[in-house]
Amino acid sequence: MNPTHTQQQAVEILSQVQPDPALVADIYSLAIMLIYGTLFAVLPLVAGLLLAPRETAPLLSAIYECGMPAFGRARAARFGVFYYLYALIFIVFEVDVLFLFPIARIYREHVGLAGFFEILLFVIILALAVAYAWTKGVLKWEREALSLH
Repeated sequence: MNPTHTQQQAVEILSQVQPDPALVADIYSLAIMLIYGTLFAVLPLVAGLLLAPRETAPLLSAIYECGMPAFGRARAARFGVFYYLYALIFIVFEVDVLFLFPIARIYREHVGLAGFFEILLFVIILALAVAYAWTKGVLKWEREALSLH
């Protein structure tokens, strides 16, 4: 076998292969999304560096907490950290709502009563979870003050 002959055959075969237009369009779409995503992340950083004031003052580099000078001992007061419940509930429902998007996407193709009831059951389960959280008092904003003694 002549290596040049095999290379010529490979070149002929590859020249006859045509890429799938849908695949090429998907690759272009992915590349455009990557470029836009990168620009979306980088442009605000660059704009901040270019447009930020360049003043230097001693107070700008001082350590601060909430814009007020610290007084007393830092560990004297205890703060109630109950916001984590809101964060957890938000994350759970955000993920659940994200499951609704693919369902809505394919719902047009598979229109049927069974599909509708499946989506309805999913939304009812979400509503029951909200009702459970409400009855347990998780969604109540007012909390009792923590005792320091």
